[in-house]
Amino acid sequence: MILGILGGMGPAATSNFFKKIISCTDAKSDQEHLHVIIDNNVEIPDRTSYICGSGEDPRVEMIRSVIKLEAMGADYIAIPCNTAHYFYDDLTKYTKVKILNMIHETAIFLKDTKPDCKDYLLLATKGTYFSGIYKKTFDAVGLRIIEPDNNDKERIMDWIYKVKSSNFDISLNEFTFVINKYCGGKTVLPILGCTELPLLAQKIGFSEEYIDPLSILAKRCVDVAEAEKKSSVGVNTCCFM
Repeated sequence: MILGILGGMGPAATSNFFKKIISCTDAKSDQEHLHVIIDNNVEIPDRTSYICGSGEDPRVEMIRSVIKLEAMGADYIAIPCNTAHYFYDDLTKYTKVKILNMIHETAIFLKDTKPDCKDYLLLATKGTYFSGIYKKTFDAVGLRIIEPDNNDKERIMDWIYKVKSSNFDISLNEFTFVINKYCGGKTVLPILGCTELPLLAQKIGFSEEYIDPLSILAKRCVDVAEAEKKSSVGVNTCCFM
């Protein structure tokens, strides 16, 4: 079972995703880890710019990567970029390989594991907010997405682009202030819905509870591979339910 990763959005997040896959794999040797092919395609244009109406269409390069991963033998594909899931339906048209949907996997995981929590604060790119992909997916399973005000959306976008350029000059106090502004004293958990944000949270020492879709996707990738192993030795398991 070979996992293909459509990466490069951004490279640090892609690397972080691979590390998460390794960390959550119960392996005692090299041979027990997942076979992974990574296309770190840095030619993919900025997703937010296009979604918001001012940038080049990223689908050409994303489709090229999907086709390349399938040709190289990928049995399933993961995309470690939240905003890129706006193009999910377009990508599935160009491959017979299953593409895991990180937004869907996150919604199902939270529905199953946090039955008492119905409201989630989304920290994301302006493209992700504008696209409504989280709201639509979460609404479908009875969960609610809370969005920050426009000023905080701009602030979060600034954090994201700083991290993309390896600039972590954001204080823990500022990061915590924005989250507590919407989550303080409520049963609301933050979703770090851009793959740069968990990197930032780790770097600045943010220790409060948050939801990391990238970790959820990594675990799902491992679970699919494990299910396939069991299926191949006679256990009737469906990998993609």
